[in-house]
Amino acid sequence: MIRVRTILASAATCAALLASGGGGGEAAGARTPPPQRSITLTIRFDRGARVPLRGTLSCRPSEQGATGIARPAARSCSRVRRIAGLLTSKPREDRICTLIYGGPQKVRVTGRIGGKRVNRRFDRTNGCEIADYDRLASALPRIRAR
Repeated sequence: MIRVRTILASAATCAALLASGGGGGEAAGARTPPPQRSITLTIRFDRGARVPLRGTLSCRPSEQGATGIARPAARSCSRVRRIAGLLTSKPREDRICTLIYGGPQKVRVTGRIGGKRVNRRFDRTNGCEIADYDRLASALPRIRAR
């Protein structure tokens, strides 16, 4: 009976070591952060009848800069990194959207995130576009539906 308990305890210890990464040279749970991609964007925000607002965002590991509606740089850089997929991909053509109008606001974002080209337009002409626009507005808070 003692032998069975010893074997079970040893098996449980081995399972725990394997789950934590094997107990090798690296501390359990320690991860290397992904490399930060360079970002260079130009943003044009059109609010309808008013004069369009513009801004630029430049994010590199060693420096960050922003002008106009992209300020402040540090906050915008970290938030844009979180929505990089939205900016570098086209919206799915098969998505089903509500027919609702959210306003005349439009945003055009061009540039690069890492090695990927950015050329996206955002507006508020249906439910899907409003959702995409709101995700962008959460990254660049100076862009808001007014």
